[in-house]
Amino acid sequence: MKKILEKIRKIDDKYKIAFFRWWFSAAVCFFIAWGLQLGNSESTFDLIFFLGLGMGIGNILIFNPIITSVFDIKRRGKIANKKMSERTIPEGIFYFLCEIFKSFLAVYIVSWIYEGINLLINHLGNYPDGHIGFGIEPITFGIIFAIIYGLLGLFWDLLVLLFNLIFRRGKKNDLVQHDDESRQEA
Repeated sequence: MKKILEKIRKIDDKYKIAFFRWWFSAAVCFFIAWGLQLGNSESTFDLIFFLGLGMGIGNILIFNPIITSVFDIKRRGKIANKKMSERTIPEGIFYFLCEIFKSFLAVYIVSWIYEGINLLINHLGNYPDGHIGFGIEPITFGIIFAIIYGLLGLFWDLLVLLFNLIFRRGKKNDLVQHDDESRQEA
C-alpha cells in the first residue's frame, strides 16, 4: 500500500488535475443529464445549456477553488494560483464570464463530437438519421470534456502569450523611439 501511495505522490500535478477534471465533469453530467432527465429529452439545446451552465458554475464555485488550494498549477512556466481574494472586482467578473464561456464552448464542442459519432454509427450501420447509437453517458462525456477543456485552456494561454508578445514589442518600440527622440533633443 505504501508503494502505491508513493507512486501516486510522484505523479505530476497536471495529470492529477486532469483526472479530477474528468471525474468532476462526469459527475456533473451524471447529475444534470440523468438526474434532471435532460439526457432523454428531445431538445438538445436544453441539455447543452444546462450542462454548460452547470460545468461553468461548478468549475467556478467548487472545482477551481479546491484544485488551486491543493495543487500548484503552472502556466507559461509560472505557478498561476491566484486566490480569489487577490483579484480585483473587474478581474473576478472577467474570470467568471470567461469560465462560463469556456465551459459552454467546451460542452458545445462535445455535443458536436457526439453528433459526429452518431452520424458515423448511423452511416456505417444503415440506421435512420434520427437514431442515437452513442448516447450521452458520464464516463465518455467526462473524458471528451476534459480533453476539450484542456485544449481550450492551451489555446487561451497561447492567445495571452501572443498578446503579451505583441504588447511588449509595441512597448519596446515606443521606448526605443522615445529614447531616440530624447537623444536628438540633447
